[in-house]
Amino acid sequence: SSVKKRILIVDDTDAVRRMNKSRLTLDGFTVLEAKNGVEAVKVLQSEHFDLVVLDLFMEPMDGFKLTAFIRQMPQHSDVPIIVFSARSTPEVIEQAMNVGATLFLVKMTTSPIKLSENVKVLLKG
Repeated sequence: SSVKKRILIVDDTDAVRRMNKSRLTLDGFTVLEAKNGVEAVKVLQSEHFDLVVLDLFMEPMDGFKLTAFIRQMPQHSDVPIIVFSARSTPEVIEQAMNVGATLFLVKMTTSPIKLSENVKVLLKG
């Protein structure tokens, strides 16, 4: 449809948000940003999103708590959540998936183009 899919990027690093926002915007998505979990919750309570990309290690409110919170929100309980983290030990990945992440991507090996490709797959186009 002609309605742009809406994505929220939650990351405490400006450069990470900016780089990925510009790629996703080029690829036709509407992108909003939040710097941490607390900011993200405010935006999620007032706006609709089709997908959320979030970092795990942020203050205040980390990505584990944010993911669990999103899963409790009736309007976002089914939204795909991509965890986008620099730390990717098996324990971290397992914990993220357990609280409700859809997909885990490692920052070092995921370019903005690759992130966008994953977003397209999850949103089927």
